[in-house]
Amino acid sequence: MVKKVALRVSDPKLMYYLISNLKKFNILIAEDGDIIITDNLIKKFNFDKLIGYIVCKVRGKDNFNELLIGIDTNKEEKLTVVVVGDGELIYSENSNLMEIEEKISNIVYMFPHKKLYIGVGGGNKIGELVYRMLKIKFTETKIVNENKTSSKNPFINIKDRDIRAAYLIALRSTLR
Repeated sequence: MVKKVALRVSDPKLMYYLISNLKKFNILIAEDGDIIITDNLIKKFNFDKLIGYIVCKVRGKDNFNELLIGIDTNKEEKLTVVVVGDGELIYSENSNLMEIEEKISNIVYMFPHKKLYIGVGGGNKIGELVYRMLKIKFTETKIVNENKTSSKNPFINIKDRDIRAAYLIALRSTLR
């Protein structure tokens, strides 16, 4: 059901910016796509919202039923953030402690969703600090047991240990 996106944008700088950002989400860009992005559509949306809109539309959705965010807290300067939309790994990036709240705010703003879950790995002091920071703004934040999240798993084919851990933290955030 993954669709291709065609860009019909007059501004070359905006075209370049769109292409580079859509590649981060593994979105196929083609001459004759199923979804056409025009100047009028860009005027309708803020740029971040437009990217989130396209990510959903490519998957045949208007929004995600569940948006899960997992944060693996290994080091202060290297927090791994994973975004899972309706069970599919959408995006991952690294952050540091000073930028984490802003990055999570941008992700929540960017992707249209019905229900939000944020899981923070609580295996160390950094995790507890990140949890306290995010809980103020996002009541959906939950501290998650990190036990065996970076271990190899036959059901999850993610090579990077930190991304695999953040993915499992995101999934565990839905448990009550």
